[in-house]
Amino acid sequence: MKTYKKIMHLVPLLLFWLMMTVFFWSWIFTFLTDAPREEKMVLFIECDVPKGTSIAEKLECLPSENISLVQVKPFSYSMMSSEDIRNSDLYIVSESGFEEYSEWFRPLPEKAEGLGEIFLYDSVPYGIKVYDFETQTGLLSDCIDYEGQNYYLVFGNNSVHTENGEAVSYAAYLLTLH
Repeated sequence: MKTYKKIMHLVPLLLFWLMMTVFFWSWIFTFLTDAPREEKMVLFIECDVPKGTSIAEKLECLPSENISLVQVKPFSYSMMSSEDIRNSDLYIVSESGFEEYSEWFRPLPEKAEGLGEIFLYDSVPYGIKVYDFETQTGLLSDCIDYEGQNYYLVFGNNSVHTENGEAVSYAAYLLTLH
C-alpha cells in the first residue's frame, strides 16, 4: 500500500514533465521548420482548407530567390492570437469577412489589377474574385470549402512582399491553379 501511494504521489509530477517535454519538442520542431517573414509567403483563408498543404506545395513550385517556404492556413489556425493573420501576405476572404477584417488589407497593387474580376470597396480596388457563389465555381474548389458567398483574393497591409512584387507574383500564379 505504501508503494502504491508513493507511485500515485509521483503521477502528477510525471504528467507535468511529460507535458513540458511535448511543449519543448514542439517548440524545437517549429523553430527548425519555420522561416523568417522575409523568406516565407503566407496565405490565410477565411474558410476551412482541408488541402492547404496541397495548395502550399503548388505555390512552392514558383521559382523565387527570396521565398523558401509557403504556408497556407485557415483563419482558425490562429485562434489564440491574430498577430499571424495580421501579418499575412495574401488572404482569401468572403465579402462579409472583408468588411470585418478590412484594416488588415491594402488596396490592390497596380500590377495586380489585370489578374481578374476586381472587387471594389468604397470605390477603391481591393481584391480579385476567386469564388462565385451563384455559379458555385472558383479557385481550387477541391482544396477549399467555400461557404455561401463570394470570396476574394486580397493583399495584406503588413506584407513584406508587396513592395518588391513577390506577393503579386504569387497571387498571379495562385490564380492560374486549378
